[in-house]
Amino acid sequence: MPAKRQSTEVKSDLGKKLAQLPDQPGIYQMLAEDGSVLYVGKAISLRKRVRSYFSGRPDRAKTALLLTRVRDIEVILTKSEVEALLLENNLIKQYRPPFNVELKDDKQYPYVRLDSRQAFPRFELVRRRRRDGARYFGPFPAVAALRGTLAVLNRHFRLRRCRGERFANRVRPCLNFQMNLCSGPCCGRVSELEYRRRVGSAALILGGRGRSVLLRLERRMRAAAEKLDFERAAEFRDALADLRLILENQAIDAGRDEDLDVIGMAVNVTGACALYLLTIRRGNVVGGRPFSFPAYGGVPDDLPSAFLQRYYGAEGEIYRPPPVIVLPAVGEFSAGLEAWLEKIRGGRVKLVAPQRGRRLKLLELACRNAQEHLGGQVSENDFPVQALAAIAQFCQLKSPPEMIEGLDISNLQDQGVVAALVTFRGGVPFKEGYRHYRLAQAPPDDFARMAEVVRRRFAAEKERLFPDLLVLDGGLAQLEAVARVLRELNVEIPLLAIAKGRNEKGVRDRHEPDHFFGSGHREPWCLSVFSPAYRLLQQVRDEAHRFAVTYHRQVRKKERDTSLLEVEGIGRKRALTLLRMFGSLEELRQASPEVLVSRARLPLATARRLHEFLCNH
Repeated sequence: MPAKRQSTEVKSDLGKKLAQLPDQPGIYQMLAEDGSVLYVGKAISLRKRVRSYFSGRPDRAKTALLLTRVRDIEVILTKSEVEALLLENNLIKQYRPPFNVELKDDKQYPYVRLDSRQAFPRFELVRRRRRDGARYFGPFPAVAALRGTLAVLNRHFRLRRCRGERFANRVRPCLNFQMNLCSGPCCGRVSELEYRRRVGSAALILGGRGRSVLLRLERRMRAAAEKLDFERAAEFRDALADLRLILENQAIDAGRDEDLDVIGMAVNVTGACALYLLTIRRGNVVGGRPFSFPAYGGVPDDLPSAFLQRYYGAEGEIYRPPPVIVLPAVGEFSAGLEAWLEKIRGGRVKLVAPQRGRRLKLLELACRNAQEHLGGQVSENDFPVQALAAIAQFCQLKSPPEMIEGLDISNLQDQGVVAALVTFRGGVPFKEGYRHYRLAQAPPDDFARMAEVVRRRFAAEKERLFPDLLVLDGGLAQLEAVARVLRELNVEIPLLAIAKGRNEKGVRDRHEPDHFFGSGHREPWCLSVFSPAYRLLQQVRDEAHRFAVTYHRQVRKKERDTSLLEVEGIGRKRALTLLRMFGSLEELRQASPEVLVSRARLPLATARRLHEFLCNH
């Protein structure tokens, strides 16, 4: 069935479903042609929310890309907002839809780990937070400042730096103890109670609660001065100066002694989204983390709440919600989301969207960080969307090609002819869609070989989805051969052939730009080498070539290794020895029986059988 007729029928079925949607809360699932889940969302009114996707032209490239793949919609009614939220979370975990939020840090900012289960714990700088029972501080964006902070804390509180076995096996104090930089817990020079008191004070500072430590040090400094112990008072004075510097550099003062998370959002013209999470404890901004969502296909206003579900839902044991979470906007599911977060926290949680005051300033700070991050790192992540849009314009397609297949033929002097078909979805390789073909009765030229592979792909594999664009490694002749086969099969697929660039003499030259041939055009198309479309199309062509060459080498190696085993008297070990000795089957074929006997020490009868076999094959 031609692709256009099939698309019309699908749109008709979707229109009927849209007309029958209930005006009730629940979950909606957008499905692809193969039944896979593309996107899961929740709504107070399923009718209004789902219809909004199809009313007018989508204002985001991600949503437009999602709608080109949607072939069916399923809904599940729920009794309450909390039930809908929980069901949405479970479905996202189960199906992992490509257009939903995939929680992934864009930077592995370091944490400070403290395992209080040890008798004498130490601060460790780590890159990942784990559910191992230890306490974690951070993340800290400024790594150099963090290392300086740890150095000051270790020096002032005289904490151990020795690791694991080295600490456990010490029989005498290290150099740090002799320099008065360590209290010597390895050799019993400090009690466990006193050491834990010091670790606790250092932990308060790392957690943004260092004011109480400063007050305590000031009291001890004054007490030492009153006792005329000026040397001890000077130590406290220096420690106060170091710790004040830490607290000044550690955080921005949020104006009030409270705990809250602030989530800022930014969206660029292509529809890519980024969030920035500011972690505020005791009134200080103690951490910040950027997150990017280049493939998010939902409504942008829903992204912060969807992020909360993934961040606290998937990582609830590690990232406990604070009492207040500041968002750019509070959506229709705010009451249900608050109730769900309160279950995780074990206490009250309030979602707020400030309109003025210090919380609004913090939100603006988070949004500026999100915008800065979006202008930098997200641009590379957003490349597939830009490239697909450019390809659609270049190839005169109605919509960005969500699914692209690339085809290439590989052989060596017409031996071991194979073909490879690679699949790109959303502008990135989709390894599950890779296929290779063995052409046992290979046609005499690449045009016929490519036509045979296309016939096998689209005639024998009708259950597989057809691509939105088929890219061929070749020129006009290959494109016309494939187009004839598709017409015979009554399949409508846009074609694009990529021929390697040639110089003025007509010789292939890797320094020359590639030439592109489209369906119905005999003249090559020009495309700037700096275009995202050029880069992605070249990537598809090169990936097909790589996959074909890799499979061809595997086939040749298997043929080489197994062909010699057909000769009586030649086992696997002897076959490998012969190939290593002569270098290739061709060199082995040129050797006479006498040479095989003298060089490889084969019995004369075996050498004659091998020589006869190689000459006949």
